[in-house]
Amino acid sequence: MRKLKGRTLIGLQHKLGKWTITVILSLYSAIVAAYPVFYTVLNSLKTRLSYAKNRFGFPTSPTLENYADVFSRFNFFRLLFNSFITTLGGVALCTVVAFLAAYAVTKMRIRGSSFIFLLIVATLMIPNQTIMCPLYQTALDMKLVGQYYGLILVYAAFGLPLGTFLIAAYFRGIPDEILEAARIDGANHIQILTRVMFPISIPAVATLAIINMVWMWNDLLLPLLILSQEQRTTLMVAISLIRTQYDVHVPLISAGLAIGMLPVIVTYLLFQRQLVKGMTAGAVKS
Repeated sequence: MRKLKGRTLIGLQHKLGKWTITVILSLYSAIVAAYPVFYTVLNSLKTRLSYAKNRFGFPTSPTLENYADVFSRFNFFRLLFNSFITTLGGVALCTVVAFLAAYAVTKMRIRGSSFIFLLIVATLMIPNQTIMCPLYQTALDMKLVGQYYGLILVYAAFGLPLGTFLIAAYFRGIPDEILEAARIDGANHIQILTRVMFPISIPAVATLAIINMVWMWNDLLLPLLILSQEQRTTLMVAISLIRTQYDVHVPLISAGLAIGMLPVIVTYLLFQRQLVKGMTAGAVKS
């Protein structure tokens, strides 16, 4: 009886320790993830004087003047339109091309498919900053600078390696027998892609779309390079330009960032289940 009680007590202590560690790590992760958003929203409700007096505290007299100033300083809806059209176009094009490329290197009998896949994924090791000069020259030669489709094409090119890797890892977990059955029934590659592969791989596709949407929406380097005109710049670029060499209006910048974060947060909340499914399924099946 004493041995049994001792084992039970040790088991309870072990479970309690695991639960304690889980709770602590969960709280820590939540604080680390939520604090920057919370801090930004708090600062957006302060005046410049209130922020100078208390940078990390709650606003004594909350105000929406910074949000009104953001709308008055910029052609906000034009900036929003620019961000939406370039982000959605980049996400759609990158997802479609990565989907087709992943299918080609994993499910089609192509000679050298492994080498092609390795070549695509190997470009992930190239720092983006090192190719900005040749990229800009190429964009100039192809008359892509200043055009929405120019930034969309560049976004798709930069997102293709990770997208191909993610979806290919998911495709490798799909049995070839399913595709063989579809071919026996007379399905061609287009029908297999649209009626078999796409419904099965929706979690991976949604995961890729969310990842691309977040970085394309928040990106500063590529829009500054391709869309330098004031009328075609993106929302996040315009917000970043609020800061000047001699003046940093933190509450105003915070208000702009709070507005810019809304589409990303809404997208994540709507598709978080698909994101979790895609990340876990891809990790297990690869």
